Amino acid sequence: MTNQQKHVLTLGFVILLVALAMVDLFVTHVLLEPPKLGLDLKGGMNVILTAKERKGTKITPDTMKQARFVIEQRVNALGVSEPEIGTQGGRNILVQLPGVKDPEKVLDIIGKTALLEFKEVKSGSGGAAGGMLLGPTELTGDALKKAQVEFDNLGKPKVGLAFNQKGAKKFGELTKRLKGKQLAIVLDGKVMSAPTVQTEITGGKAEITGKFTLDEVKRLVLVLNSGRLPVHLEISENRTIGPTLGSESLRAGLIAGILGLALVALFMVGFYRLFGLIAWLALAIFGATLFTLLAAVKATLTLPGIAGIILMIGIAADSSIIIFERIKEEVKRGKTMRVAMESGFNLGFQTFLDADLVTFITALILFLFGIGPVKGFALTLMLGVGADLFTSFLFKRSVLGLLASHNILTRASFLGAREAA
Repeated sequence: MTNQQKHVLTLGFVILLVALAMVDLFVTHVLLEPPKLGLDLKGGMNVILTAKERKGTKITPDTMKQARFVIEQRVNALGVSEPEIGTQGGRNILVQLPGVKDPEKVLDIIGKTALLEFKEVKSGSGGAAGGMLLGPTELTGDALKKAQVEFDNLGKPKVGLAFNQKGAKKFGELTKRLKGKQLAIVLDGKVMSAPTVQTEITGGKAEITGKFTLDEVKRLVLVLNSGRLPVHLEISENRTIGPTLGSESLRAGLIAGILGLALVALFMVGFYRLFGLIAWLALAIFGATLFTLLAAVKATLTLPGIAGIILMIGIAADSSIIIFERIKEEVKRGKTMRVAMESGFNLGFQTFLDADLVTFITALILFLFGIGPVKGFALTLMLGVGADLFTSFLFKRSVLGLLASHNILTRASFLGAREAA
């Protein structure tokens, strides 16, 4: 067996292994667990809350984290399935609620100011938040200056509290009266913790101890600080999409994608002959790879995302056109088909690699600084660039290499080109 034959066998074996891996990923992540549909395709509510500074305060990552926590608590109380809540752009909180039927009620709940209360836990149970019978509000979050994570002498985590001057006085009177009893910490009507008051606490400082893990202490600190949010949240965008419109958008997007793919494939086959068939197969592999990547990263498929997929079909076809045109140029210079395919692919790959990198960098900037649907569009472009490079380097290069090694193509007419004079 010659070295050339060994090379061909090795290349074929690698292609087979990668093809099997891709089939497995496609079946697992696309057929068995298809990508989630966004609100514009499924129907639901999309709200962007923008943080506004209050007098004497600044917006920081910590304050945005506190605000997000409060919104999460409220959304969870609504019972919405699979909500998506995240911070974007440093000042925005994106809330996506699929299947919401009463947007006015949702806006009223998630747009109000967080309410932190300290209440006495009465004897008995039932009727109140968290299954406890609570007394009237004794103290609100306005009295709290700061809550932070602290550690005792044994290194165990605890919550440190600091009250303002007015709050310190009220908290001292409250702990004196409730010594030996539970004091509930309530956020938006939900009991988050109910520590027992061990002694009268004066001086405006207190601590909450117990068998807490560090994560539990951090969560409780977040709850306490959420009651004194230094930012005001305003609804800067509100879009509600009905399920009928969503299904129509999905159908239109799929038709556009299939039609675009079919027209590109017909053009490639008609113009580039046999090489056009290779390009068509490459587009099919590109599409399967892109959908597999979208499902693998658990991306949400949106209408802008479908637009990104259609755009990437054109970019993927461009990469084939660049390679084939380079090969045609090499043929016109008098080179044999075998040499033309090898040098043409190398020159073409360098060209569209630069173009793909520019597209990737642009999409990355959109992903980092964009919000909402813009991020979905950018993510689709980035994954599409990866799928295009993967398909070009593995499939197109391998097929052209196999054809060149066996001298299957000896005439330029197979490429839709004319022989050199």
